[in-house]
Amino acid sequence: MRVHVVYAHPHEGSFTAALRDAAVATLRRHGHEVDLLDLYAEGFSPELTRDERAHHLDPVETKPALVPFAERLRNADALVLVYPTWWGGQPAILKGWFDRVWGEGVAFTLPEGKDRIEPLLTNLRRLVVVTTHGSSKWVNAVEGEPGKRIVGRSLRVLCHRRARFRWIALYGADRSTEEQRRAFVARVERRLARL
Repeated sequence: MRVHVVYAHPHEGSFTAALRDAAVATLRRHGHEVDLLDLYAEGFSPELTRDERAHHLDPVETKPALVPFAERLRNADALVLVYPTWWGGQPAILKGWFDRVWGEGVAFTLPEGKDRIEPLLTNLRRLVVVTTHGSSKWVNAVEGEPGKRIVGRSLRVLCHRRARFRWIALYGADRSTEEQRRAFVARVERRLARL
């Protein structure tokens, strides 16, 4: 399976970087072809400019900076997102990747005369999120888990109609022990081994 791993954290020595490394190694060990996109290392700009917004329905081929990102997404069978949850959602750089890359002609189309979009990323049959939350599961439940909803509801409907979604989260990461973090890495490896 071709797996596009999208990583979003600015600090290379972070626990999230260790999760990225564990995810990539596990996927490769189980025979998957991994395409790793490190949004910070790539210098991805999350800003949806005025010009891009004005032309958001234009074909992605008219936006040369986005074409390579769109092609990588189109060539994948599975998508694994690895990031810390900040303020209940994805880091701005990852949200900007959604805003800019998951657009008309890549993730969906709105056919003329229709009132509903049609998904285009039907190549994606698996969506997996590996994330950490500084706060507890309870706090996130009260907030409604907005980050989880964005991927599990909004992105998933743009993929294959039977695409499976898996949420792998460490809650209370800010107060977690080394033992708890090691256990979480092992959990990520177990879950991804069954991708």
